[in-house]
Amino acid sequence: MKGSKGAVLATIAAGLLWGSSFAVVKIGLRSIDPFWFVFLRFAVASVLVVLFSVLTGRTRRVLALLRNPLVLWLGITNAAGFVFQFKGQTMTTAANAALLINASTLFVAMASRVVFRERFGPLKVIAVLVGMAGVFLVTTGGRPSAATGAALHGDLLVLTAAFLWTFFILLNKQIVAGHAVDVHALTAAMVVVTTLIALPVALVFGEGGFPKMSVQLWTVPYTAVFCSIAPFYLWTWGLKRITATTSSVVLLVEIVFALVFAAVLLGERLSPVALVGSALILAAVALASREKGEEAPVGPDVVPEETGVRSMEKQ
Repeated sequence: MKGSKGAVLATIAAGLLWGSSFAVVKIGLRSIDPFWFVFLRFAVASVLVVLFSVLTGRTRRVLALLRNPLVLWLGITNAAGFVFQFKGQTMTTAANAALLINASTLFVAMASRVVFRERFGPLKVIAVLVGMAGVFLVTTGGRPSAATGAALHGDLLVLTAAFLWTFFILLNKQIVAGHAVDVHALTAAMVVVTTLIALPVALVFGEGGFPKMSVQLWTVPYTAVFCSIAPFYLWTWGLKRITATTSSVVLLVEIVFALVFAAVLLGERLSPVALVGSALILAAVALASREKGEEAPVGPDVVPEETGVRSMEKQ
């Protein structure tokens, strides 16, 4: 692929893979404890990124980054985000999880104003208000009195994950600001720290011990390779050839793909009110991404290069 057209296609492919993660995680959670799922996903990813780092001569760079306190906090916030997301997905739908995770863009828009003194123009104000309305409709169905039970609890856990990834993004920006960071080495270091943090969480909170063989175990290598490593590199390749704003807007397809996978693989359907809420969230993320002079990251699992734009998972 060459030029901006190829970059857009690569970004769409990344959105497709990230979008598939929500339904695949939901399938895996049928037999895998959420805390062990997080650990296993990143353990597999760690083996692959460390092997890649050794083969490409990046070992020293990875080790240097592992001594950076900011990278430690990067892994902590990433692990915490996935723990809350996966636990939340045991109680809510994959569709809701995809929509709420992408609300992190709105949190970033607000936090960046305080932390980095970034411009908070009219579009951002509108985006935050519209996004809050969308989140309200998705989580409550437009009826606050009906917002009770496990589903709401799951939505709130996923929303907490989105909030935690706000710190993940801000830390990313601080790490790469003004420095020529090796994105591959930074990814490897972040994934390794995430794995190390996720292990004691699984040992303490995980139920049933180490997961036994089951038909759903395929979801672990799938999410490690196709929802963490592969889309990250596709996104990075595209980001080098198109602007960060274009990349952010194109990555909105992640939500669309997530809803399609949830419908096809899980039979999930959004209520009419939730559809309106999802449309508002999409509009809010698009508005936040189009603010002039702003580079709004989208989606977990993404470590930016010098653009400071984000992603690891959602999901």
